[in-house]
Amino acid sequence: MVSLLAWRSGWSGWQLLLLVVAVISGQLSVGWSNDAIDAPIDIAAGRTEKPIVAGVLSVRSLWVAAVAALFTTVVASFMAAGLPGGAIQVVAVASAWLYNLRLSRTTWSWLPYAISFTCVVPFIAFGLNPPKAPAFWAMAVFACTGVAAHLANALADLVTDRKRGLGGLVARIGDVNSRRLAMLLLVISSVILMAKISQVSTIATYAIPIATAVVMILALRPTRRSVFFLAVQGLALVEVLMILVTGVPITS
Repeated sequence: MVSLLAWRSGWSGWQLLLLVVAVISGQLSVGWSNDAIDAPIDIAAGRTEKPIVAGVLSVRSLWVAAVAALFTTVVASFMAAGLPGGAIQVVAVASAWLYNLRLSRTTWSWLPYAISFTCVVPFIAFGLNPPKAPAFWAMAVFACTGVAAHLANALADLVTDRKRGLGGLVARIGDVNSRRLAMLLLVISSVILMAKISQVSTIATYAIPIATAVVMILALRPTRRSVFFLAVQGLALVEVLMILVTGVPITS
């Protein structure tokens, strides 16, 4: 999605390719470091779907891969977006690493998601030639959606995390309050995006409240928590698609 937003904003050629490398390697570094950090927990739980538990990979090899991917994303980020844009992408990845290392088990577990999602907009904006200022409305939409995604994702592991004495904000405020907070954030992001898109396309504006309503229904019904997370992901995808289709700039 980041690559599509960058392309729609004016990125092209080798810069766009480097952006793709930066984003993918950043995500890989976060995922691999998370698996390495959680290895003792996964082994104790017998999660054989994890490569480390299955004996396919060692913790050491995962750490080596994670650090290599981290180095790649730092280099690619600065090459693609220059000093300001590259620094923003590095902050986004560093925030995700901080989540893995410490904040995922604290009340501040939502903060890295807010930071990393918000960084998408200035990363793209500052990386343009010439650089442009990021639109604050877009940053607000991404921040709200990011935190909502975290809440919905953490809900899926709520019972397991509580049994092990783990978990962040969701484990502390519970299922119902987490759903309510996620819904509130999604409504806020949808309203902001609707207000912006309505200036360009009336038809596209209707897709957002419809998608939001579907997520609200799933949040209120006693469905599996993983279904709620998938619904939130779907809404995030709809929001990005509406930005792409309408051509609303995420820069000022």
